[in-house]
Amino acid sequence: MARYGYARVSTEAQTTDPQILALKNEGVENIVVETVSGSVPAHSRPALSALLKRLTSGDSLTIAKLDRLGRDTVDVLELVRMLDQRNIRLRILNLGIETGTSNGRLFLTILMAMAEFERELIRERTQAGIAAARAAGKRIGRPPCLTSTQRRYIQKMAQEGASLRTIAAVFRVGRTTVHRVVQEASL
Repeated sequence: MARYGYARVSTEAQTTDPQILALKNEGVENIVVETVSGSVPAHSRPALSALLKRLTSGDSLTIAKLDRLGRDTVDVLELVRMLDQRNIRLRILNLGIETGTSNGRLFLTILMAMAEFERELIRERTQAGIAAARAAGKRIGRPPCLTSTQRRYIQKMAQEGASLRTIAAVFRVGRTTVHRVVQEASL
């Protein structure tokens, strides 16, 4: 029976040090560290995927906090089920949960539902903020790559018979962008 640990942060600006310290305090020596968003499914995280392939029956996977494993309830519960089917225990240190027990699995299911609920609230707040900004007349997204003067010149070049490819090369934009500008003129 081997004990493995998994520590994850979402960005390079964050540190895994507290997670690693908690894992080492529990006696976990084999620790895999990864920098990837928690919204990325478990099977799409290279380090976690490699660790899961390495785990065998009787091993345990320890994480410092539940949200380090993932934020999507369905994804995490699927991962927990897969670990359970392979007879691999999941330990969550800050909650004192071990999935090898029915109480642990119940508690984990409730917590994951709460984590997904929180994620949905964040998404709703973000969408509300974007809607409010748009209502206030603010432009959302990337700034335009062409000025109004450049757009007029593209339209003039197209009327004079220049190809989309030639115009795109002159302005260093994609042909789709040129096509869109030319279409705007015909509306």
